[in-house]
Amino acid sequence: MKEFRKELEKFHQLLKSNKKFVFSKYADGEWLAMNSVQCEPGNGEWIIDKTDVCQYSRQLLIDSFQYKHPDYYVGISCPCCQGNAHYDMTNFSGQDQDHLTYANLFVNANYNYFVDNIIPEFNNREVILVANKNSDYTKLPFKIEDFYGVGYNAWLLDLDVIESIKKRNYKEKTILFSCGPLGNILAHQLHSSNKNNTYIDIGSTIDRWLNNDVKNKRCYAIGINSFSEKVCVWG
Repeated sequence: MKEFRKELEKFHQLLKSNKKFVFSKYADGEWLAMNSVQCEPGNGEWIIDKTDVCQYSRQLLIDSFQYKHPDYYVGISCPCCQGNAHYDMTNFSGQDQDHLTYANLFVNANYNYFVDNIIPEFNNREVILVANKNSDYTKLPFKIEDFYGVGYNAWLLDLDVIESIKKRNYKEKTILFSCGPLGNILAHQLHSSNKNNTYIDIGSTIDRWLNNDVKNKRCYAIGINSFSEKVCVWG
């Protein structure tokens, strides 16, 4: 049984020890996308259809979900949030239990711990950020060395950022993704070609500083107790 807070503390220790790792999270939206189900996340922007572009990106997303490496960790929906999808995701990922964790690892009742303990670790690192191009990253509580701005539906429309980052051949960096399913694709594509960095999909956890998603204020971050106090449970 994986305990919600202890899982987060495990990744906190990885950061503190400077061990390189990858965390790529897949929640309900990513799972629907992998199954070619039309969906609209909070900002209403995702497009899922049968076009070649969508199916190519969908396969990249699946490849990232099933990619295996000792340092690669996959966050999946917990049964308390998504029911049987948790077990379907476990089976489809092909990952062993040691490399599976919560997609909600940084949010809900873990969010305050993330803000108080994980974010300060970024001040000890050289950080690269991939996020919405409208982000105001100057307000973040840690410094950004390089910024890659992408648009909505970036996992379909901004795949060229993969090669842009690869060409820089970064070493000893912490590369953060706050860009929806593109972050999953980047986690796989970048790590498979360059294992000299730490790659973390931090999702919407820094939206409060970036102020880039006015359509979708996250419940866990604005004090709605049913989310901010929710302790997710593993199946």
